[in-house]
Amino acid sequence: MNKYLCWAGVLLFFGNKVIAQNSVSSPQLTELTIGSTLPNLTINNIINYNKSTLNSKDFHGRMLILDFWATWCSPCVAMMPKMDSIQKQFSNEIQILPVTYQSKAEVQRLMSKSARFKTVSLPFVTSDSIFGKLFPHKELPHYVWVNDSGMVIAITGFEQITADTIRMMLNKSKVSLKIKKDVLKNYDRETAVLFQNLGFTETDIKYQSLLTDFKEGLTPRMDIIRDNKGMVRKITMLNSWIKFLFAIAWSDDTRYFNGSKIVLEVADSTKVISHEVGDKFKEWLKDHSWTYELIVPEHLSANVYEIMRNDMLRFFPQYKAAIEKRVRRCLVLERTTAVDKIKSKGGETHISVEPFEAVLLNSKLGFLVSQLNHFLQTLKMPVIDGTGYGESVDLKLETNITNVESLRKALQKYDLDLIEKDYEIEVLVIKDNKQENKSTPPGKKGFK
Repeated sequence: MNKYLCWAGVLLFFGNKVIAQNSVSSPQLTELTIGSTLPNLTINNIINYNKSTLNSKDFHGRMLILDFWATWCSPCVAMMPKMDSIQKQFSNEIQILPVTYQSKAEVQRLMSKSARFKTVSLPFVTSDSIFGKLFPHKELPHYVWVNDSGMVIAITGFEQITADTIRMMLNKSKVSLKIKKDVLKNYDRETAVLFQNLGFTETDIKYQSLLTDFKEGLTPRMDIIRDNKGMVRKITMLNSWIKFLFAIAWSDDTRYFNGSKIVLEVADSTKVISHEVGDKFKEWLKDHSWTYELIVPEHLSANVYEIMRNDMLRFFPQYKAAIEKRVRRCLVLERTTAVDKIKSKGGETHISVEPFEAVLLNSKLGFLVSQLNHFLQTLKMPVIDGTGYGESVDLKLETNITNVESLRKALQKYDLDLIEKDYEIEVLVIKDNKQENKSTPPGKKGFK
């Protein structure tokens, strides 16, 4: 925001602060624009002048600059000595007329206390309700230029108020001043900005962390959106439960905590995950699921999962989570010989894992392992890469990927096998936050 800009958030220009009419009688007032002629008006409530009343035709033969201001507008107040100096510099060629909707008492109170007004000899219009209707605006300071014939020739901000600009306008030089156009939408402080008619679109969002209650009709799902550099810019989880939300938050591009890699150490697991199916599961979701969305700018993309973790701990303080190493029963992918039958011949990378075929060309074994964790999730045992093989591989498995024995047979031609054994792995442990539960009053222990 420009330091010389006062917003209408505190400007009550059209509010109940208007005290009296400035004109004894006037036609129906309509907004004047550049090229309009200022009507004949009687202006009352003049202070700091030898008359309390003026008429708009008193300014004919001089250029009139209406200076709309308010006592609470610091830039307006700061401009007053400059405006007075310009008035004295151009003497009878111009008339600067500060105008405010505020009362005489409010203006005089400021003038008596502020050193900026000690030498200011400008006449001030107070309790205005006429000029404000002729020249509606939302931001202060606001300046209207009227030439010596009474025609509006410019409507500007403070930047154009200079001696050089005034001299050019007096000389009727071919100068085009930037028109000040106030655009300010009505704002309701009780309503979230995105649900008001303020003109925001999705492209305006630079950062957003959003949590909503369950919404009927949305199928639980998760989407991770990346930019053209592969960086995560948005994570969306619809009607998702705590175990699912925490699983994604504590995962990242190098690991994923599926169900078999999550340990629940909570007194009531039904608040975290449900094993119901069908209609019973849908009913459970209504009280135990949320929609979460995180949008980040490019410079925060590398920290997107860390941000989500912090959100989860803030949104659900009744739980805490940590990654720990535990010995678990696993399916471990191992090499059975030292003969290298999987080394890639190079070429383009291709990955395709379907229920009855898996093809990896010039890819890493980690991609196969991650897909096996999906296809074999009913076993409730994580699949682990125990090969220690870091080179790219070429594999083609024509088999039932969801059947361990069929899969093992297909792997044998590459001297690979899936061995069930105890193995130390990283797991996500979700626990009750006893400290939070102890210090939080009943009914306030996080959401739901």
